[in-house]
Amino acid sequence: MQNRIKKELFNLSKHLHGEATRPRLVSGIILDTSRRHVPVTFLMRVIDEIQTGGGDYLQLHFSDAEGYRLFSEILGQTLTKKNNQYLVKSEILELIAYANDRDVMIIPDFDVPSHSKGWLKLVKEKFDENFYKSIVSDFDEGLVDYFDNPQATMLVKHLIEEIAFVFKQDKYKGHQIFSIGGDEVPGTNNFQEEYIRFINTISGYVEQCGYKPRMWNDSLTEVGLYALNSNVEIVYWQESMLPPEVFISNNRTLHNSNFYTLVYSPSNDNINTEAITEQINYVKAFHNSSVFCCKDNPYREVNSQDALKGTAYTFWTERGIELTDEQLLAQILPLIKNYLSISQN
Repeated sequence: MQNRIKKELFNLSKHLHGEATRPRLVSGIILDTSRRHVPVTFLMRVIDEIQTGGGDYLQLHFSDAEGYRLFSEILGQTLTKKNNQYLVKSEILELIAYANDRDVMIIPDFDVPSHSKGWLKLVKEKFDENFYKSIVSDFDEGLVDYFDNPQATMLVKHLIEEIAFVFKQDKYKGHQIFSIGGDEVPGTNNFQEEYIRFINTISGYVEQCGYKPRMWNDSLTEVGLYALNSNVEIVYWQESMLPPEVFISNNRTLHNSNFYTLVYSPSNDNINTEAITEQINYVKAFHNSSVFCCKDNPYREVNSQDALKGTAYTFWTERGIELTDEQLLAQILPLIKNYLSISQN
């Protein structure tokens, strides 16, 4: 309730001061929990910070090369006791209830077809070798085969259905988001048609499960963007094949997660308060919701018109594996607080 009131007061303040009627931007946190598993109590403290700052969501990137950090009957991760490898089912449900009470949406982030090595390893362990070989790419062991492979597509659908069921938040029915990743996919320059067929199939299934699909921008060509399902929103982190203007001209819903200003990797190098203060001051100086990370300028201001829906601060944890939970939180929480205080800029 407190979080919802803060958002309503923002809009009221804009109205009373006669400011432009630009809709309030959505503000969220994307947290990598695959490379560095964290307990549910850790995530609750992140949710508390999001609530306090008037943020909207926490996106959990729980699947990558280093692990699949969720309960899964399909993949054989069925422990009921809390452990240091993945969240058990009761923890996920506890997290959802906690977030509901604080008006924070939880976005599951199941990144396919790349970044799949963690769950593909579990497939190899649970199923026979032949089945594993039938769904993994023959040129990258971290890539599920996206070349019109019905077995691979069906398994991805089953996993999405399993994830969607446990993450469901009824209060966000009709607009809860599910991230399908789609980033850093080998071969998309030459095989965009096959890539888009896979993404459209998966995003369509996400919608069938009651969620709105989102993905990263970097593996899309202009031809692919035209063919992409219209229901897929885009998180833009840096220019790869298309500048942000192409997405805007195609009326694509955008969330800006500028690789320079809104991406951070906690580490031992930044364990002192001075380093975090320096990062806070940097974000204050350079962040603007319409500043995108482009090839010619990572701080290029773009007229996003009505396409920009929000921004997201992303935390990748591959450099913070050796940090304790408290050391990790000591870096993340102040940055979240600062980001949310200026996220409407």
